[in-house]
Amino acid sequence: QFEIGEAAIPSDPSAGGGGAYPGAQTRTLYVAGLGSGTQSYYIYVPAGYTRARPWPLLLALHGVAPYGSADSYAATIRNNWIAAAEAGGFIVAAPVANEIYYQNGAPYAITWMVPPTNGPNDYDLFAAIRADLESAYNVERTRIYGWGFSAGGHVMHDLAVNGFSDAFNVDTMAAYGVSAGDLAALACYGISSTVCGQHLAALPRKIPLDIHIGNSDPNYAYAKADRALFEAEGWVRRETIYYNTFSGGHEYTIAQLSDIWGNLCPHAVTP
Repeated sequence: QFEIGEAAIPSDPSAGGGGAYPGAQTRTLYVAGLGSGTQSYYIYVPAGYTRARPWPLLLALHGVAPYGSADSYAATIRNNWIAAAEAGGFIVAAPVANEIYYQNGAPYAITWMVPPTNGPNDYDLFAAIRADLESAYNVERTRIYGWGFSAGGHVMHDLAVNGFSDAFNVDTMAAYGVSAGDLAALACYGISSTVCGQHLAALPRKIPLDIHIGNSDPNYAYAKADRALFEAEGWVRRETIYYNTFSGGHEYTIAQLSDIWGNLCPHAVTP
């Protein structure tokens, strides 16, 4: 459910139709110049879906995948969000990364292709996915969310902080979550925490975010520092920043995804 006290709930429905529902689906689109051009991605549409009302959308990004397994990794991410999507009433979209890492001249791993690049990158893919889903389903454009694990979490911070995407940014995302991700890996790579804080301070709004991190994760110290940096720039605990540590390493659980959604879902952006 979505409520903001007695205030009117903002709404900007896409009014799309024609997409298959309900359940797990695989959709294909074409992004010229990105990989082979043909891009498959994985979605879940809740059992109660109807075009009669608009539905929130969450973009879910996987971490680094061994070469050859990115598609199955993205599908697993989608599947892990199903319980939360059914209970919370939102559509999940899980794309597949396109950047190939090489080791000793052979393909080794897949991660996200991010700006700056010569030609299209995965941020163009995200925009194409949003446009495709808004055309195929009735998406609530005031309630576009993002979440990423590990490298996907780095990307989510980058989308929110640096404005490289017209489709997913501080003005278009209602809120976002990162699990085992951090600012220094991408959004604030190569700059001091002071300069990174200046980037946060310059954002037009305090975009709500959820940070989940294991206490034995190698990124734990970075995530802890990120929380302090956001709070120093005006984010408020349990209002615009939700920081959660758990006993564990570089991982997340399905139960945590439901908790993350519970923190993100009350937020919306004005159309």
